[in-house]
Amino acid sequence: MTRDKQALNGAQIIEPPRSLDIILSLVLPGLGHLVRGYWEKALLFFGALLVLGVTLSLAVVKHRLAWLAGSSDYWFSTVMLFLLLALVWTGALVDLYKTIRKATEREHYVVGYWDMATRRFSKDAKGIIGLLLIALILHVALFAPFFASGHGYEDVEGYVKPRIHAIKMDLYNFQAAPSGEHPLGTDNFGRDVLDRLIFGTRVALGIGFVATMLNMLLGGFLGLIGGYFRGPTDAVLMRILEVINSIPFLVLALLVRGLWQDGGIMSLMLILGIFGLQPARIIRSEVLSVREQDYVLAARAIGAPTWRIIVKYVLPNALASLIVVTTMSIGVNIIVVAGLSFLGFGVPPPTPSWGAMLQEAQEYMRTAWWMAVYPGLTIVLTVFGFNILGDSLRDVLDPRLK
Repeated sequence: MTRDKQALNGAQIIEPPRSLDIILSLVLPGLGHLVRGYWEKALLFFGALLVLGVTLSLAVVKHRLAWLAGSSDYWFSTVMLFLLLALVWTGALVDLYKTIRKATEREHYVVGYWDMATRRFSKDAKGIIGLLLIALILHVALFAPFFASGHGYEDVEGYVKPRIHAIKMDLYNFQAAPSGEHPLGTDNFGRDVLDRLIFGTRVALGIGFVATMLNMLLGGFLGLIGGYFRGPTDAVLMRILEVINSIPFLVLALLVRGLWQDGGIMSLMLILGIFGLQPARIIRSEVLSVREQDYVLAARAIGAPTWRIIVKYVLPNALASLIVVTTMSIGVNIIVVAGLSFLGFGVPPPTPSWGAMLQEAQEYMRTAWWMAVYPGLTIVLTVFGFNILGDSLRDVLDPRLK
């Protein structure tokens, strides 16, 4: 029997990890979990460290770390890489402490709502697959310059920055079939399809995340205020949302792009942020139910301020639905951005965009099938990941499930 199991019945005081556990976790994240017998979490931290370690090695080999290459194009990816490494080390220490605390106080530790949701999610294969797909796409987006082709040394003849390499034309190699030099082939202008897909992840996820955050903040705020105060406030806010939703999306997109011709990506974020306020109605329905619960009525009876009731009691209990809607909305926004780019109203060229790549490929389906197949598969996999993750979260965050 392990030391943790021996302490289950008698321990009531929180015991911090032993010095050996801390040292092992500092040497290698997950090693302390392994010694304690927490195999699953140890493998999780080992896997995260392995992925980041491979990415770091790739950046060093290609001479693309910011202080090695001296280019501003690499600073964001370099800082994010070392920030994630620091988070893995810190997360391993914090998680080890919490895990030992739960093990030694199992009889007295109260399992909360989020603990139960996390436990259910860890057993949901569908959610794990979706999370892994999204993590892969996000990893590529964060470290796009490290994965892109091209020379990493500025003194090499023919050096081109990875970001420029994705938009640089090479008419001698146009529509080249997949090969060792170009794994996914080239397009009608000789640009590497793989590089354009890699940098296109930044455009798709960037616009999708920012637009969805605007949806969540604006829609969540309107739904929270309308559902809690009801009456004239609720009526006015809901009528405003009905007016916005009654405007055809394509007409709104053309109007904004026409008035803000130089907006580019920012105008797309604004269009999607304003148009996608559907979370407001979902949050409103949740708040209408939560505001009548006994704990909210008790808070009002003791004279708690309105803002405190909303922030501490109402919002946390309506947050689960907002998380589910947000996750699914990201996939929807990615499809909308790709559709607008396909129609010519999206990301302006030559910025790599999955929808624009499909639009360019429609004339060459027979002669260069790879120009359409790979961008299409990338869109399908990304949206599929967000959809099954959102579907899984809807199941695990349902308080009626045990």
